[in-house]
Amino acid sequence: MPLLENIKIFFDKVETKKFYYLIGGYGAVCSLFLGIIIYYYYSNSFLLQKKIRYLNNEREEKVQTILETAQSIEQQRAAVEAILSQNPDFKIAGYFKDLLYKLNIHHKEIQEAETTSTTDRDDNYRESELNAKFEDMSMKELTEMLQALEQNARISTKRLEITKSKKRPKTIDVQIAITTLLPKIEVT
Repeated sequence: MPLLENIKIFFDKVETKKFYYLIGGYGAVCSLFLGIIIYYYYSNSFLLQKKIRYLNNEREEKVQTILETAQSIEQQRAAVEAILSQNPDFKIAGYFKDLLYKLNIHHKEIQEAETTSTTDRDDNYRESELNAKFEDMSMKELTEMLQALEQNARISTKRLEITKSKKRPKTIDVQIAITTLLPKIEVT
């Protein structure tokens, strides 16, 4: 072991005062490195704990938001169920025809309102869509019709196209699509 012998010879030749300086310098350097390591360890630990608290707060807020959304959806679903249970045999075409006669705009309909599609949805409902076309309507008649449709909770307006009439000035042509939800009929 020549390395150990060289170190022993080095320390034997060094004066006592210089030896203490070397040991003190070595101790100071080791203490400095140890202090730097401890500082980085605790600063990183503090930052990680702060990040963990932030992420936990964010998670709790998101969970709260999800729970509130789920509760809102359940309330809306209950409201839809209540509306559907009031009149389970609701016919959108019959309601729309009665509305046109009530508003006295049935003569402006150029295409008989017809139920074009009934689609099954994933949430145990069927959606029934009705399309109608009108010509030479005034904006007053259109707004009255839309207001009356809005008053019925069973109906929603899906599409509304308004164009300037080519036949009579100051009138409009309207294409409207309205929908309603119906309970899905289960076949056994």
